[in-house]
Amino acid sequence: MFENRGKKLTAALFAVGLLGASSSWAQMPGGKDPEGMGPMRGFERLHKDLNLNAQQEELWKKAQAARRDAFRSMRANGEETRAKLRVEIDKPGADLKQFAQLRDQLGAQMHAQMEAIRKQVREAWFAAYDVLDANQKEQVRVAIRDGMDRMGRHRRGGPRGEMHGEHFGQGHGSDHS
Repeated sequence: MFENRGKKLTAALFAVGLLGASSSWAQMPGGKDPEGMGPMRGFERLHKDLNLNAQQEELWKKAQAARRDAFRSMRANGEETRAKLRVEIDKPGADLKQFAQLRDQLGAQMHAQMEAIRKQVREAWFAAYDVLDANQKEQVRVAIRDGMDRMGRHRRGGPRGEMHGEHFGQGHGSDHS
């Protein structure tokens, strides 16, 4: 039971970190790796559509690398946290109060690390954004808006929407679009 809760905490913290990292253009990915999937898909096309000059392209690549490194770091931190929790819960006679305190402490540390990483990635993307011209910035604005619309449709009833709606007690989505 406690092993399952530890896994859930680690997964939840990781998910929160990923959501935070992908909540704005300041964390836009561009690679074809798994991090570029989900709500961030479509930014590869935006990257091409922006027709970046050499300076802009360099800053874009730096931001992509920062995002990729942040994802890897968060994943490694999550695995390390899980391993530490596993060692503790595997000890015969483990004190569950101490285990819960350790879990809370590690969770708080992980959250602080993820927030610092998120800010670094955001700054890298803002550096790229700052050198865009007005037309390119408008393209980015429209892409963010469209991405938000897609995410809203998926939550209300796009792919797998019924499953999510039923799971979270929202019933059988009459608001499917």
